[in-house]
Amino acid sequence: MENKAKNRVTRKMVNDALRDRGRDESLREGDGYFYFGGGDAVNWLSTTVRVKRLSDLTLEQWLAEFDSLLKRDKEFRRPMSKERKPPSKSKCKA
Repeated sequence: MENKAKNRVTRKMVNDALRDRGRDESLREGDGYFYFGGGDAVNWLSTTVRVKRLSDLTLEQWLAEFDSLLKRDKEFRRPMSKERKPPSKSKCKA
């Protein structure tokens, strides 16, 4: 029993680990799921981790989920972030 309590993950542990990385996001609880909110996560397309209990994942797994969601969002937005020049107007006189 004592070992299980020692390994119990809390949202504070996850959020403190994110702060240690210099991140503004935090782990939050929904109805039957968890999600990352705040910071850049407010603009992510997906912030959800589908687990019922916080203890379903270790601290390292929570951080890996965060990294995965962050990476996925960056990859999705990469092509959209490139500046595209609007088509030049034709200088032909009619």
